Amino acid sequence: MKIGLYGGTFDPVHLGHIHAALSVREHLQLDEVRMILSARPGHRRQPQTANNHRWKMLELGCIEHSGLVIDDTELQRSGKSYSIDTVKKFRQQYGDTQLCWILGMDSYMTLPSWQDWCSLIHYCHIVVVQRPGEVSAETAVGSGPLAAFEQQFRAETIGDQPAGRMVFLELPMLSISASRVRSALAEGTSIADLVSPRVHAYLDQHSLYLTREGQFESR
Repeated sequence: MKIGLYGGTFDPVHLGHIHAALSVREHLQLDEVRMILSARPGHRRQPQTANNHRWKMLELGCIEHSGLVIDDTELQRSGKSYSIDTVKKFRQQYGDTQLCWILGMDSYMTLPSWQDWCSLIHYCHIVVVQRPGEVSAETAVGSGPLAAFEQQFRAETIGDQPAGRMVFLELPMLSISASRVRSALAEGTSIADLVSPRVHAYLDQHSLYLTREGQFESR
């Protein structure tokens, strides 16, 4: 069995998230991708939207895709939502199953700020996908601890081992971000091509993100 782990604040979940998860699942022939909602991220600004709203939107965004499974592992755990604790839990639960932690290039560049980040590779593969127009991994990393880490573990494929490889996937991605969705809502412009109809309806129903980014509200 091969399982993808895709964590994020999903604030809100958008079509770019869904497309990325489905594309990686198809490319790596994963049995499923667990969409893990980060309750209290330890390395970035805290989401201002309540967990229950983000969870419900994640559910609505994934409901049409049987290969995407919403996961509340980090919601159920107290304290900061550290990825290393999450992968340890999945490794304990699934034994020698192949686990693949999926992240975009922007998140990959922040990896050294994550709790016990060098240990992630011992519990899962790290799979990095790129958005259109992003610089290559080699250009982005430069030199330093991340470059050395990449040099040690980078591979062309995840092979058949349960963990231990870093793979970069150049797959067509949708150029959508959560900040773009929030800004569009604050400005009163259309988000029909940014989120699923179900998520769109939920955003309208609860009047989410109606003020400028950085000051947006959740009600």
